[in-house]
Amino acid sequence: MAESASRARKNAKKEDPVDDIPEEEKIRLIKETGLLKNFEKVELEQTGVEDEYYGWTFLAFLYTIPLCSVYCVMDIMVHRQYNQDVEFMPFFIRVAKMSPILWVFVYFTNKYSHRPLVQFGMFLGSIFCGCYVVYLLQKAPYLGVMRRCPPLSTLWTYFVAQLRLPPAVLSLLSVYAYYYMYF
Repeated sequence: MAESASRARKNAKKEDPVDDIPEEEKIRLIKETGLLKNFEKVELEQTGVEDEYYGWTFLAFLYTIPLCSVYCVMDIMVHRQYNQDVEFMPFFIRVAKMSPILWVFVYFTNKYSHRPLVQFGMFLGSIFCGCYVVYLLQKAPYLGVMRRCPPLSTLWTYFVAQLRLPPAVLSLLSVYAYYYMYF
């Protein structure tokens, strides 16, 4: 009998414990004990990042670099389209003036891009920029195209990239409809 009791104890130790605690109770216990907060503090100490805005600042910087490249390419293309030479200093000054403004714009719009009101504003901005670029390319004199198209096309690219897929496609279709109906 002693052997059967010891075997029963060994078998009981080998079996997995039964998890009878419901998920809601587990979450409540974790929140009450503060285990999750302690874990976040330890993770923060390991990464060494204390500034909560560090992520948005760096992300805005990362978005600004390709957008400045889009601006540069559009500026060069428009100048070459009208057989104008692109001089380095005026070109550099235009990019240097535009990039801090673009960074601030990207910082705030990217930070709140998940909000529906911002998405709606970007949707309207995308339609406006796209339609105005099409209008400029069709009706404006060359100097107006050279000055207005690079910044507008950069904003248009940014708005479409930041929109969710259905509004982005709808805005592009709206610009196409504008082009098809009026030109």
